[in-house]
Amino acid sequence: MNIWYQRHSSYFLNNYLKRHLNQRLGTISLFGLCMLIGAIADPKIMGDRVLASAETCTRASSLQNFLTKVTLGEDRITRYASAVNAIENKRLEIFRVAKSNPDWSNIASLAESQQTKVCDLSQRPEFLQNLCNQLRSYSEEEICRYGFTNKEFNQITLEQMQNAKLRSQIQDKQMQLRGNK
Repeated sequence: MNIWYQRHSSYFLNNYLKRHLNQRLGTISLFGLCMLIGAIADPKIMGDRVLASAETCTRASSLQNFLTKVTLGEDRITRYASAVNAIENKRLEIFRVAKSNPDWSNIASLAESQQTKVCDLSQRPEFLQNLCNQLRSYSEEEICRYGFTNKEFNQITLEQMQNAKLRSQIQDKQMQLRGNK
């Protein structure tokens, strides 16, 4: 009985090990194949990984800049810069119209004394109210047209105020877009 047990248990153990070892080797081979494909395809798709890691491993601020690039991406930066350019052009247009009104200097002085923007004054003359409403409506339309919600747009605006590198990227993109017109 002991010999029968040893022969069957070793048979069982050998088959068990072979079956699971083959499954493990298959899994390891599949994993290795995925790693190989990733090693070949990733640099072609994502650029030189060594350069990317060299840029992001030096400081915590570099890591933040890397995360900003990943979360914003080139497309979002381009769309944000385009929206900002459009809104700024409209703001300048409305500012020229507002300055041509005879009451402008009084309104500007009042806003300055209250340390606020003219569109944020509580008692605005009707001409200014219309201009401010035009600017707000236009801004909302442009933000939407470029694929942002007001909240997303404002978050990017706040982030670029705190992140000099992001601010520089956006300004560079704005200049590039202005140059293409």
